[in-house]
Amino acid sequence: MDLEYLLIDVFTDRPFGGSRLYFFADGQNVPEDLMQKVAMELGAGETAFLVPAKTSGNDRAGLRVFTPAAESPFGGHSVLGATFALDHLNMRHDSSDAGSFRWELEAGNFNVITSVEDDRRLFSLIQDAPVFLGQYFHRGKVARTLGIPEEEIAITGLPCEVISTGLPIHIVPLSTLEAVENITLRRRDADAIARDLGFGDLFVFTCETVHPDSTVHCRMFAPHFGIPEDPASGAATGALVAYLVKHRLVKPNPRIRVISEQGLEMGRPSRLVAEAEISNGQARAITVGGHCVLVGSGKICIP
Repeated sequence: MDLEYLLIDVFTDRPFGGSRLYFFADGQNVPEDLMQKVAMELGAGETAFLVPAKTSGNDRAGLRVFTPAAESPFGGHSVLGATFALDHLNMRHDSSDAGSFRWELEAGNFNVITSVEDDRRLFSLIQDAPVFLGQYFHRGKVARTLGIPEEEIAITGLPCEVISTGLPIHIVPLSTLEAVENITLRRRDADAIARDLGFGDLFVFTCETVHPDSTVHCRMFAPHFGIPEDPASGAATGALVAYLVKHRLVKPNPRIRVISEQGLEMGRPSRLVAEAEISNGQARAITVGGHCVLVGSGKICIP
């Protein structure tokens, strides 16, 4: 069996930035255990396999997403990169390039909208309505996990909070850009948080940014998915938009736009573009998008 793939960088407009995605356009007959082995061998944050949709229609397809450690029910940059890949391979059969394309994943159905920004295609994922799952009151555990003083969290006056717009995300506010840059994740302490919440992954942000057009500077640590650090996190950014609106960290305009910079500490700079409507003090109709770049292609040979 020969498995051909595309290597795509997502949430960036230049090669070797954003999140790497290995996309396999012919995943229909690939066994699940082989999908996992391939994802582990390639080692990217996400590896995606195109499979048939369970429902009929030219505007939809199925997708299975694997991290090096396990299958994921949802992958933000996978669905964006996969939409880009279908366009590149002329496999997208919906009636309009600007139309919505539906992806069927284990976690449900997710729609990607294609638009144009700066003469480049921008692929944006429509996120679920935010669900606020509760605050996490153990700031000391969080600080120890990040290897920073607890005061860097406390001084913000903001809570650590779990929010889902598709996947539960533990959002951690920090006071300064320097504090975010100085994080050293401690896996054993992350395991302690996992015993409390069921997962030990942390999405850290500050409103101090490197680039003047950015709204927030972020880092994502997902050790329990086999990802020490993720350079770009679509699902987490959607949850962060809901957090920013809830805690009045953005102007309460009817429609907002949030630019998130991520991956700078890893040498893989990412730019995520999020938009939302605000109604009754909450974010609605959240989308998170970015550009994609084809970096390469190849073939896995299975004896």
